[in-house]
Amino acid sequence: MKIVVLIRFTRDWSKMGGIESTQAYLMDEMTRRGDVELQLITSHPDVAQTEVRYRGPVRITYVPRARLGRLDFYRRDFARIHELIRAEKPDIIHAHGTGVYAGAALASGVPCVVTVHGIMFRELRYYRGLPVIVRGIWDALYERYCLRRTKDIIAIAPYVSRELAGMTKARAWNVPSAISNAFFDVARAPEPHTILFPGVVAPRKAVHELLSAVSIVRKTLPGVRLRIAGETVSYPDYVASLHEFIAQNGMQENVEFLGVLSEEEMLKEYGKATLLALSSHQETLPAVIEQAMAARVPIVSTAVGGVPDVVGHDKMGLLVQQGDVEGLAGQMLRVLTDPTLADALASSARQYAEANFRASAVAQNLLNVYKTVLQSEGRA
Repeated sequence: MKIVVLIRFTRDWSKMGGIESTQAYLMDEMTRRGDVELQLITSHPDVAQTEVRYRGPVRITYVPRARLGRLDFYRRDFARIHELIRAEKPDIIHAHGTGVYAGAALASGVPCVVTVHGIMFRELRYYRGLPVIVRGIWDALYERYCLRRTKDIIAIAPYVSRELAGMTKARAWNVPSAISNAFFDVARAPEPHTILFPGVVAPRKAVHELLSAVSIVRKTLPGVRLRIAGETVSYPDYVASLHEFIAQNGMQENVEFLGVLSEEEMLKEYGKATLLALSSHQETLPAVIEQAMAARVPIVSTAVGGVPDVVGHDKMGLLVQQGDVEGLAGQMLRVLTDPTLADALASSARQYAEANFRASAVAQNLLNVYKTVLQSEGRA
């Protein structure tokens, strides 16, 4: 089977985001199979001319991203992508996201599936600044346009299917994201009272609420530490407000911003974290939840998006309603002060991760979807 994947993919492979790392694990797994030929195409704003690189046998082609591509409905981007698709002659295209890549796949004339990673009309409310909001509105409308035309959607959590039920007639295939086997091999040596927050520091992540919860925890555990591992560039005003809160509450010794970490560095963070905390107001299913479950790191999270689909409260983690700062603090204290509870939650979560998130299982599920799609298109 010849597969072309359309996806945003960084040029710095040492520091991949969640979507990119998931694709890297799948590429590695799928190309171990003799019946799969996989190529990746990505449209990149920092590329002046077409650039080709290889990850093992997979050719990754970076094409220039058109400036102001939304203004012409990505036609210039489509032209570059379609030229490569015509040369490749794939059996199927797998597009990631509901923007330019979904649009290019749907306009290609080749059977395709679209993975929905984020739901734009839900995330839009957390955008800041007029230019960003205008782009977000455009993206949400384009998302609806693509979803109306899509026949097959990959839902990384059942939440996606529920949210999109009234927007598309597409078949929804529930296939979670893959994670590296390395997360299953993390050597756990938790440091006392250490909370890990991995993710971009952004308003929808409600990091200010997490800081407030940590300030409550600190009253019981003065030595509690919050380690924030994620990008801090996109929302500078928001990040500045967090630093102001930390200074006003004398929490400089309790909070550390680590910046963007490599996978190797993240594995070390999972190894020494007592728990992973998410305070988000909007999520689909963040890869860090899957990674923590595999690494046997107890989870305390808001019950948003697809998180409750995989993290059963009091079984595989502890969940609170979004905005419940007191509840978040209370549940973190439960884990931080009760090693027996922490071990029980982590063990149950690990069993779920073994069955659902290993790259080998996810790759096989995706290949089964591809074969079904091709059969329905009469191309099997």
